[in-house]
Amino acid sequence: MIWWMRVRCVPAVVVGLLVCGALGMAADSVTVPIPVVVGGLTFDLPLPSVLPVLPVCLILQGQERARRELEEVAVRAVGRWDAALMATAVAVSALAAAVASAAGGGTAAVALARDFAGYLGFALLIRYLAGAYLASAAVAVLPFACASFGLTHNRPGVWAWPLHEPSSVTAGAQALLLLVAGAVTLALPPVRHHRGGGAD
Repeated sequence: MIWWMRVRCVPAVVVGLLVCGALGMAADSVTVPIPVVVGGLTFDLPLPSVLPVLPVCLILQGQERARRELEEVAVRAVGRWDAALMATAVAVSALAAAVASAAGGGTAAVALARDFAGYLGFALLIRYLAGAYLASAAVAVLPFACASFGLTHNRPGVWAWPLHEPSSVTAGAQALLLLVAGAVTLALPPVRHHRGGGAD
Protein backbone atom coordinates (compact mmCIF):
# COMPACT_ATOMS: atom_id res chain seq x y z
CA MET A 1 0.00 0.00 0.00
CA ILE A 2 2.82 2.42 0.86
CA TRP A 3 4.49 1.62 -2.46
CA TRP A 4 1.24 2.23 -4.33
CA MET A 5 0.64 5.55 -2.53
CA ARG A 6 4.17 6.71 -3.36
CA VAL A 7 3.92 5.77 -7.05
CA ARG A 8 0.45 7.27 -7.40
CA CYS A 9 1.49 10.52 -5.67
CA VAL A 10 -1.47 10.17 -3.32
CA PRO A 11 -0.20 12.87 -0.92
CA ALA A 12 0.11 15.29 -3.86
CA VAL A 13 -3.43 14.42 -4.99
CA VAL A 14 -4.76 15.12 -1.49
CA VAL A 15 -2.91 18.44 -1.35
CA GLY A 16 -4.19 19.29 -4.83
CA LEU A 17 -7.78 18.66 -3.74
CA LEU A 18 -7.32 20.76 -0.60
CA VAL A 19 -5.73 23.63 -2.54
CA CYS A 20 -8.46 23.42 -5.16
CA GLY A 21 -11.19 23.60 -2.54
CA ALA A 22 -9.56 26.30 -0.45
CA LEU A 23 -8.73 28.59 -3.37
CA GLY A 24 -12.07 27.97 -5.02
CA MET A 25 -13.98 28.96 -1.90
CA ALA A 26 -11.74 31.91 -1.09
CA ALA A 27 -11.48 33.29 -4.62
CA ASP A 28 -14.87 32.39 -6.07
CA SER A 29 -15.21 35.89 -7.53
CA VAL A 30 -11.79 35.88 -9.25
CA THR A 31 -11.99 35.54 -13.02
CA VAL A 32 -9.58 35.01 -15.91
CA PRO A 33 -10.33 36.99 -19.10
CA ILE A 34 -10.49 34.63 -22.10
CA PRO A 35 -10.84 35.84 -25.71
CA VAL A 36 -14.04 34.66 -27.38
CA VAL A 37 -13.52 33.43 -30.95
CA VAL A 38 -17.03 34.29 -32.16
CA GLY A 39 -17.87 37.94 -31.57
CA GLY A 40 -14.39 39.20 -30.74
CA LEU A 41 -15.21 39.78 -27.06
CA THR A 42 -13.72 38.41 -23.88
CA PHE A 43 -15.32 36.18 -21.28
CA ASP A 44 -14.43 36.30 -17.60
CA LEU A 45 -13.82 32.64 -16.82
CA PRO A 46 -14.35 31.98 -13.09
CA LEU A 47 -11.24 30.66 -11.38
CA PRO A 48 -13.17 27.78 -9.74
CA SER A 49 -13.83 26.45 -13.26
CA VAL A 50 -10.08 26.06 -13.80
CA LEU A 51 -8.88 24.83 -10.40
CA PRO A 52 -10.24 21.23 -10.59
CA VAL A 53 -7.86 20.61 -13.50
CA LEU A 54 -4.99 20.43 -10.97
CA PRO A 55 -6.07 17.34 -8.97
CA VAL A 56 -7.26 15.60 -12.15
CA CYS A 57 -3.83 16.02 -13.78
CA LEU A 58 -2.13 14.85 -10.58
CA ILE A 59 -4.24 11.70 -10.60
CA LEU A 60 -3.42 11.03 -14.25
CA GLN A 61 0.30 11.61 -13.84
CA GLY A 62 0.43 9.48 -10.70
CA GLN A 63 -1.08 6.56 -12.58
CA GLU A 64 1.18 7.15 -15.58
CA ARG A 65 4.25 6.74 -13.34
CA ALA A 66 3.36 3.10 -12.80
CA ARG A 67 5.14 0.24 -14.55
CA ARG A 68 2.14 -1.45 -16.15
CA GLU A 69 3.97 -4.61 -17.14
CA LEU A 70 4.71 -5.30 -13.48
CA GLU A 71 1.33 -4.27 -12.15
CA GLU A 72 -0.51 -6.52 -14.60
CA VAL A 73 1.06 -9.58 -12.96
CA ALA A 74 0.95 -8.22 -9.41
CA VAL A 75 -1.01 -10.04 -6.72
CA ARG A 76 -2.48 -6.79 -5.41
CA ALA A 77 -5.44 -5.39 -7.33
CA VAL A 78 -3.85 -2.00 -7.99
CA GLY A 79 -6.50 -1.21 -10.61
CA ARG A 80 -9.14 -1.40 -7.91
CA TRP A 81 -7.04 0.81 -5.67
CA ASP A 82 -6.82 3.39 -8.45
CA ALA A 83 -10.58 3.28 -8.93
CA ALA A 84 -11.11 3.56 -5.18
CA LEU A 85 -8.83 6.60 -5.01
CA MET A 86 -10.75 8.38 -7.76
CA ALA A 87 -14.14 7.41 -6.32
CA THR A 88 -13.07 8.66 -2.90
CA ALA A 89 -11.85 11.96 -4.34
CA VAL A 90 -15.18 12.51 -6.13
CA ALA A 91 -17.16 11.52 -3.03
CA VAL A 92 -15.15 13.84 -0.77
CA SER A 93 -15.58 16.77 -3.14
CA ALA A 94 -19.32 16.10 -3.35
CA LEU A 95 -19.58 15.84 0.44
CA ALA A 96 -17.65 19.09 0.87
CA ALA A 97 -20.01 20.76 -1.59
CA ALA A 98 -23.04 19.50 0.30
CA VAL A 99 -21.65 20.67 3.64
CA ALA A 100 -20.67 24.08 2.25
CA SER A 101 -24.11 24.56 0.71
CA ALA A 102 -25.87 23.53 3.90
CA ALA A 103 -23.71 25.96 5.86
CA GLY A 104 -24.59 28.81 3.51
CA GLY A 105 -21.09 28.94 2.05
CA GLY A 106 -22.26 29.80 -1.45
CA THR A 107 -22.26 27.74 -4.60
CA ALA A 108 -18.53 27.70 -5.41
CA ALA A 109 -18.07 24.30 -3.77
CA VAL A 110 -20.89 22.85 -5.88
CA ALA A 111 -19.24 24.10 -9.07
CA LEU A 112 -15.87 22.72 -7.93
CA ALA A 113 -17.32 19.28 -7.22
CA ARG A 114 -19.25 19.18 -10.48
CA ASP A 115 -16.30 20.31 -12.57
CA PHE A 116 -13.88 17.95 -10.83
CA ALA A 117 -16.16 14.98 -11.54
CA GLY A 118 -16.73 16.02 -15.15
CA TYR A 119 -13.06 16.78 -15.82
CA LEU A 120 -12.02 13.45 -14.32
CA GLY A 121 -14.47 11.52 -16.47
CA PHE A 122 -13.41 13.44 -19.57
CA ALA A 123 -9.74 12.80 -18.78
CA LEU A 124 -10.32 9.07 -18.31
CA LEU A 125 -12.07 8.88 -21.68
CA ILE A 126 -9.24 10.68 -23.46
CA ARG A 127 -6.63 8.62 -21.61
CA TYR A 128 -8.25 5.40 -22.76
CA LEU A 129 -8.37 6.57 -26.37
CA ALA A 130 -5.12 8.53 -26.69
CA GLY A 131 -2.96 8.10 -23.59
CA ALA A 132 -2.34 9.96 -20.34
CA TYR A 133 -0.24 12.79 -21.75
CA LEU A 134 -2.86 13.86 -24.27
CA ALA A 135 -5.53 13.42 -21.60
CA SER A 136 -3.72 15.83 -19.29
CA ALA A 137 -3.36 18.37 -22.08
CA ALA A 138 -6.98 17.99 -23.16
CA VAL A 139 -8.44 18.44 -19.68
CA ALA A 140 -6.19 21.46 -19.06
CA VAL A 141 -7.46 23.09 -22.25
CA LEU A 142 -11.13 22.15 -21.80
CA PRO A 143 -12.35 25.08 -19.65
CA PHE A 144 -10.53 27.60 -21.85
CA ALA A 145 -11.90 25.97 -25.02
CA CYS A 146 -15.40 26.18 -23.59
CA ALA A 147 -14.91 29.89 -22.91
CA SER A 148 -13.43 30.58 -26.35
CA PHE A 149 -15.74 28.47 -28.50
CA GLY A 150 -18.80 27.72 -26.37
CA LEU A 151 -20.34 31.18 -25.98
CA THR A 152 -23.12 32.81 -27.99
CA HIS A 153 -23.85 36.43 -27.07
CA ASN A 154 -21.78 35.84 -23.93
CA ARG A 155 -24.00 32.95 -22.87
CA PRO A 156 -22.63 29.39 -22.72
CA GLY A 157 -23.92 26.81 -25.14
CA VAL A 158 -25.41 23.56 -23.89
CA TRP A 159 -22.18 21.62 -24.41
CA ALA A 160 -20.03 24.18 -22.51
CA TRP A 161 -21.15 22.76 -19.19
CA PRO A 162 -18.23 24.07 -17.05
CA LEU A 163 -19.48 27.62 -17.70
CA HIS A 164 -23.03 26.98 -16.55
CA GLU A 165 -24.32 28.05 -13.16
CA PRO A 166 -23.65 25.56 -10.33
CA SER A 167 -27.40 24.98 -10.07
CA SER A 168 -27.69 23.92 -13.73
CA VAL A 169 -29.25 20.47 -13.97
CA THR A 170 -28.07 20.10 -17.58
CA ALA A 171 -24.46 20.82 -16.66
CA GLY A 172 -24.63 18.48 -13.69
CA ALA A 173 -26.06 15.70 -15.85
CA GLN A 174 -23.31 16.15 -18.45
CA ALA A 175 -20.58 16.04 -15.80
CA LEU A 176 -22.13 12.91 -14.29
CA LEU A 177 -22.40 11.28 -17.72
CA LEU A 178 -18.73 12.00 -18.40
CA LEU A 179 -17.76 10.56 -15.02
CA VAL A 180 -19.74 7.37 -15.62
CA ALA A 181 -18.33 6.99 -19.14
CA GLY A 182 -14.81 7.53 -17.83
CA ALA A 183 -15.38 4.99 -15.06
CA VAL A 184 -16.52 2.42 -17.62
CA THR A 185 -13.14 2.66 -19.37
CA LEU A 186 -11.49 1.36 -16.20
CA ALA A 187 -13.20 -1.98 -16.78
CA LEU A 188 -12.34 -2.21 -20.49
CA PRO A 189 -9.31 -4.06 -21.90
CA PRO A 190 -6.37 -1.63 -21.99
CA VAL A 191 -5.30 0.02 -25.22
CA ARG A 192 -1.53 0.17 -25.62
CA HIS A 193 -0.11 3.67 -26.10
CA HIS A 194 3.39 5.00 -26.61
CA ARG A 195 4.65 7.23 -23.81
CA GLY A 196 4.11 10.14 -26.17
CA GLY A 197 0.38 9.47 -26.14
CA GLY A 198 -0.18 7.84 -29.55
CA ALA A 199 -1.62 4.38 -30.04
CA ASP A 200 0.55 1.47 -31.15
